[in-house]
Amino acid sequence: MTHIIESRATSSVNTLRAALEQAERQVTRLDGSNIKAFLVLLDGIEQMFGDLGSDQSALRAEQGRWEGLRSRIDANPQLLVNAAARAGGLAKLRAQHPPATGAWWHLDTRVAQRRTQTLKRAGITIVAVVVVGALALWAINATTPGAGSPSTVSAQIEALVTAQNLPAALAAVEKARQTTPDDAELLVWDGVLAEQLGDTARAKTSLAQAQQKFVGQPAAFWLLVGNHHQQVGNLPAAEAAGQQALTLAPQDADVTFLLGSVAEARGDSVQAAQFFSQTIALAGDANPQLGVIAKMRMGYLTQQVQPLPGPAPAQTITQTLTPQSP
Repeated sequence: MTHIIESRATSSVNTLRAALEQAERQVTRLDGSNIKAFLVLLDGIEQMFGDLGSDQSALRAEQGRWEGLRSRIDANPQLLVNAAARAGGLAKLRAQHPPATGAWWHLDTRVAQRRTQTLKRAGITIVAVVVVGALALWAINATTPGAGSPSTVSAQIEALVTAQNLPAALAAVEKARQTTPDDAELLVWDGVLAEQLGDTARAKTSLAQAQQKFVGQPAAFWLLVGNHHQQVGNLPAAEAAGQQALTLAPQDADVTFLLGSVAEARGDSVQAAQFFSQTIALAGDANPQLGVIAKMRMGYLTQQVQPLPGPAPAQTITQTLTPQSP
């Protein structure tokens, strides 16, 4: 009986080692076709360690390999997120494999948090630059005709939005509309900010009024709405507006750039790269500045999807693991 128990334990350890070897090989070659199996494999490895809990002294080498594998994943979660995006996204995969409690099933959240922190740090710098510029413009305009010009008002609103002080931004819009109540961009800002602050009735009214100012230019209206939604952080609304604009103007580089920016902020690097590539092609000589910006964003995305450090890629094992004889 003791021999049978020892044989079973040895077989289980061998199965665990084979699973670890398969995961170590796959981690460097993840794509939409194998990401689901890889995530399930990680669940299986974790379960095997739990099943072998009474024999931990014999698993030191395997525990070291497991910790090393998880460290490689933690060092570059974007690699798994990008592969999952090709299979519909981690949210979809989690729904297919409940309870999906392993940390690897939630790497999209971590990537989003990191991106938010990066954007916040960049936002602080941008706010400082914008505020200094706005103060300089105010100093110039205060002594010349045209104080409170559209460019100054726009800079003030955008600075407040970047700082996420949306109530103050809406107050600035209201003040500016006292002078120019029918300004199209102010109406869009009013609608977008009101919606973000929960006043949907006001938002619908303001956006409907703004849309009337874009007779003959419907795509320009949706582009402006999408850009402002993105600025306040409402990515679903920004994407919806961008798709409306794309339907009306599929060859507009500014529209594809907006959709690329939304996809990038959402963590879908593959789709973002596709839209930025379209932007570069559509911008051409007509809008070289936008083309340069799109190329820079493409370069940033390329850096985000570099392979994880580790052994050279090896052939992926795809067959079902079976216990090996001791």
